[in-house]
Amino acid sequence: MRRTKAEALQTRETVLRAAAQVLVRLGVGAFTIDAVAQEAGITKGGVLHHFPSKEALLVGLIDQVIALFDGRLAEELEAEPPGAPGRRLRAYMRAVFSVHHQDTQLVPLLAAVVAADPRILGRHRVLERIRHAFAESQRAAIEDGMDPIEATVLRLAVDGIVFARALGLDVLDARTSQGVLDALLRRTEIAPAPAQSAAALESSPEILQDQREGLTKSVDSIVE
Repeated sequence: MRRTKAEALQTRETVLRAAAQVLVRLGVGAFTIDAVAQEAGITKGGVLHHFPSKEALLVGLIDQVIALFDGRLAEELEAEPPGAPGRRLRAYMRAVFSVHHQDTQLVPLLAAVVAADPRILGRHRVLERIRHAFAESQRAAIEDGMDPIEATVLRLAVDGIVFARALGLDVLDARTSQGVLDALLRRTEIAPAPAQSAAALESSPEILQDQREGLTKSVDSIVE
């Protein structure tokens, strides 16, 4: 019987969920098509129908992690008052700190699999896509109604959490992690608006504009 598109998508999601569980529970060494098929409760051919190789399955997992984060970011941004200074930066912070426990375990494992064959990044433009995402995050931060340097400092602090998790080096417990998030969020609320920052630094609005333009050029060079 011919399967519907919805059923095919459901099976694909089942395979990706099973692949994540195999990686998290059994480790990189156990990440095989056979193990994923057994975990998903379908045939090996069923897995290969959606992902013709282990590499394709790996890239599917990376795509899913990115898509889930983008979804969380969109939800957090929607919850922020329109036009409020720092809204995009706060949304980014909350999205990063709201990543589920299994995802925080999965990311370093995915990094380990990719490290075994770095050419995967080039073949599927994964690194290019990640670089573009970070560049867009920086662009959003400096165009968010805050002092651009202050916004960049805060974004880099959050990126540090991202990379620590990606490398399996996040040592913060839940309480400390929440405290760090709260402190970062407060910085976006008490950070002076650009005009106030200029006065505090005895700078002119033109200098702040130069800062924005310099940071924007840096972003553009990364994207290019």
